[in-house]
Amino acid sequence: MGDRIDVRTAAAGRWRSILTTLGMNEKALSGKHCACPMCGGKDRFRFDDKDGRGTYYCSGCGAGDGVKLAMGITGLSFRDVAREIERLAGVVQPVTGKPERTDEDKLAALRRVWRESKPIQRGDEAYAYLAGRGLRLYDLPEAVRVHPGLRYQDAEHQGVYPAMLATVTAPDGRAVSLHRTYLQDGRKASVGTPKKLMQGLPLSGAAIRLTAVSEVLGIAEGIETALAASELFEVPVWSCVSAQGIESFEPPAGVKEVVVFADNDTNFAGQAAAYRAAHRLKLKGFEVEVCIPQEPGDWLDHLNKAAERSKGEAK
Repeated sequence: MGDRIDVRTAAAGRWRSILTTLGMNEKALSGKHCACPMCGGKDRFRFDDKDGRGTYYCSGCGAGDGVKLAMGITGLSFRDVAREIERLAGVVQPVTGKPERTDEDKLAALRRVWRESKPIQRGDEAYAYLAGRGLRLYDLPEAVRVHPGLRYQDAEHQGVYPAMLATVTAPDGRAVSLHRTYLQDGRKASVGTPKKLMQGLPLSGAAIRLTAVSEVLGIAEGIETALAASELFEVPVWSCVSAQGIESFEPPAGVKEVVVFADNDTNFAGQAAAYRAAHRLKLKGFEVEVCIPQEPGDWLDHLNKAAERSKGEAK
C-alpha cells in the first residue's frame, strides 16, 4: 500500500485553474482587491497565492489557503472538496481498506439527518436567524427545517451546532442534497464555513424549492435572498444556492416563465451568471426576465435598505 498523496502538495502552483473550475470568478484571482467570494464583503478580498499555496486574505473572513478557499466557495466539507481537488489535479490515491460511499449511502445519510429535523417554529434558532436577517416569516417553506444539533468540523473548528436545513431537489423531483446553515445564538455560527452542502448526488439543475411549482417562477442564489425577492415582488422564488447553481438551473415541468433575481456583484459574477442562465433558458423556449438591484448587493440587502428608508420617512 502506497503513501497517501497530500492534496495541498498535488495542487501546489495549480490553484488558479482548480479554483476557476470549481466556479470561482477569474477576476477574483487577479491579485487585486475585490468582493469576497465567501462573505460577499466589498473590496476586502485579495488572492495572493504565496508559494503556489492558493493563499488569500479577506478583512472579514481572515486568511487561508487554497483548500479553505475551495471549501468556502463550494460549501463542501474538507473531505469532499479534497476529492474534487484530487480529481482536477489528476491524483490517484492508493487504495485503502475503507470503501467509497455509494449513492444509496449518501441518500440514506440525507434522509437520516432530515428525519432528525423538525419544522421551523417561532422561538427556535432558525426562526430567530431568518427574522434577524430582516425577513417577514408568514408561510415558512416546508423544504426548510431546523436541526437541534449537527456536527461541524474543519481544520480549525469542531463542535455541535443547531442548523437550518434545506432540501436541494433535482429537476425530476429527487432530493439530491441538504444545505446546512450552522447557527449560534440566532446568527450564523462563528466557524470557517457556516453554510455547507451535504455530500449527495450531482447538483446540476437542482434548487431549493421554497414553494410549489408555478408557471411563473423566480430563482435567486441564497435562501435568504430568494425569500426577500419573493417578499418584494410577490412571486414564488427558489434558491439555487450559488451563482453556479443559477447558471445550471433546469426548470421542472410546468414552468413557463423564469425570473432571475441576480445579485449586483462588484465583480459582476452574479450578473454574468444570471445572463448566461437567461440566454440558455431563452433558447429552450422559456420566457425569461433578469432583475438586478440598482445598488451593489443582493435582494435581501435591497429589502433591508427599503425598510430602513421607510422607518426614516415615518419619523
